Amino acid sequence: MSLEKRPVTRFELLMDAGTGAQKAGDILLGAFVGMGQYVYVEPMIPAEISPPARSRPALSGVIIRLADFDVTNIGNDTDLILAAHEIVLDRRLDDNEFNPACKVLLDMGDQEANPDSYEMVLKRCTKLGLSVIPFHVDAESQEIVKQLGGKGQNLHYLGMLSYIYNMDEEMVQKEIIKTFGKKLKEEIMAKNITLYHNGYQLAKEKVFFRYEVQSHKRTGEQILIDGNTSLSMGIIDAGIKLYSGYPITPASSIMHNLAKNFPAYGGVVHQAEDEIAAIGTAVGSYYAGMPAVTATSGPGLSLKQEFIGFATAAEIPLILIDVQRSGPSTGMPTKTEQSDILAALCGSHGDYTKIILGVSNIIDCFYAPHLARYLTEKLRVPVFILSDFQTANSYKVLAKFPLVQMKNVEEIPDFVLDRFHIKRLTEPIQMVRNQQTLPGMEGGMRRITGLNTDENGKISYFSDNHQRSHAVRNEKIHHVRRALTTPEMFGKDSNEILIVGWGSSRGAIEEAISMCEKNGVPASGMNFRVVYPFPLMLKEIFAKFKRVMTVEVAYGDMLKPSPLALLLRAETLKDIHPLIADATGRPLRPRIIMNKIQEVLK
Repeated sequence: MSLEKRPVTRFELLMDAGTGAQKAGDILLGAFVGMGQYVYVEPMIPAEISPPARSRPALSGVIIRLADFDVTNIGNDTDLILAAHEIVLDRRLDDNEFNPACKVLLDMGDQEANPDSYEMVLKRCTKLGLSVIPFHVDAESQEIVKQLGGKGQNLHYLGMLSYIYNMDEEMVQKEIIKTFGKKLKEEIMAKNITLYHNGYQLAKEKVFFRYEVQSHKRTGEQILIDGNTSLSMGIIDAGIKLYSGYPITPASSIMHNLAKNFPAYGGVVHQAEDEIAAIGTAVGSYYAGMPAVTATSGPGLSLKQEFIGFATAAEIPLILIDVQRSGPSTGMPTKTEQSDILAALCGSHGDYTKIILGVSNIIDCFYAPHLARYLTEKLRVPVFILSDFQTANSYKVLAKFPLVQMKNVEEIPDFVLDRFHIKRLTEPIQMVRNQQTLPGMEGGMRRITGLNTDENGKISYFSDNHQRSHAVRNEKIHHVRRALTTPEMFGKDSNEILIVGWGSSRGAIEEAISMCEKNGVPASGMNFRVVYPFPLMLKEIFAKFKRVMTVEVAYGDMLKPSPLALLLRAETLKDIHPLIADATGRPLRPRIIMNKIQEVLK
């Protein structure tokens, strides 16, 4: 039996929706962490509610990247696929994310009833050069799954993967018990454990290869967390006291997490009747002096636009989280995309001013609410936090974050500002209205309206006064421009080409630039955490590179710039084109970025 040692590997478990692929992934993740390995996990979630079993829309699963170094993205391609049947395998092959040496473990249990379908997919695998290892779940395990009402097959597959990746069988068993112990009766738990061990034994008999990734001893307290959980915990730590939202994929789990934890910290969760009511509640809360946040995805962002403009005109602080998904319209609710920059920047009518933050990883998710609160309360303009499906649902193991426990915005620590490449704002900051008191304060009457007013709060339709209002609001944004420092850079500060991205593209860009350096490719990278406005020194930075190109999970072509490329062109008057502008719904891959760079530089 060969045991191949690898610095990094990636594998997938593919099943039907509702059969526990992602739960098996959670168990594997916990066990890998316990063994001291680095992991990055991407769940594959179907968009349909309860899609029919053995159908292409039913594909559900988990991709796990395992490494002996810290990983910041899901990686390049897959080394091994374990598929519950031929249809989910066929559907996943369409994404073309397997490498030429990929091995496929295919459960043949449905072959007898579907011989033609299996034959077609097996021929496809042969044509693609993939090595297929067919297997049948043993009779005892089939009987147990039948007794469990069709459940438990994920535990059998979990056992197979545990063997292949040289995991400690007892450690994984403990992780299973920790995951299900309080939910399952003792006899049901025993059957699930049997399924796990049977899967381990089956792989031992059928699979003639194993992989091992070096372990590292971790020090200090570690946490396993995804992006939306990190955002929800950051909301609490930032001292925000009200969340108002309406359920929408992929933002809903922010509300779910806060519903469990917020009351213990004096917070209130309001599930509104619709997206408009949700943002109206957040605006009203902040007007009354209670820091608030609302969260949504693309379709909800469209519905919130009028209130965003109202908050701008009325100078009421507003924090809005947009967890992006593929659009337009309903689009692909469970696929990732970075296409909402322009909706955030220009969505409301008129010249409304705003700030856009982009979260690049799970740590950013935790601290973005702190910076958003600081900026919106100091400037009284809307502040957007843009995440996306990938960041929201990808898990990582990290050292426990330092807490801030912010009570007022003046307490924001320097390390949070440094993380987002911004200095403290300089005073004084002028407002359109001089009167900015909270309701109920004696002698502090304040007019709240979306109409234009003069500096005393009186409604005014005079042209000079309206021009002044625009100037004052935009000067607030200029305060941010002047406070911004050089964005995060990868590689040399002068080179043949600079690759620019924001948000979840960061990890893939960083790894791609590292690969370029090792291969002698003259490329550097840049990542924005403050996506708008841009820093004043951007032209000077770009001037040090012969080419500047963007990498985005958003559509663009030679005639239609992708969103970031469009904004950078306008800001710098430099001929910036997208290197990659794919709206496939799939995350970026470092090797593809490097290959594209090499093509451009030829």
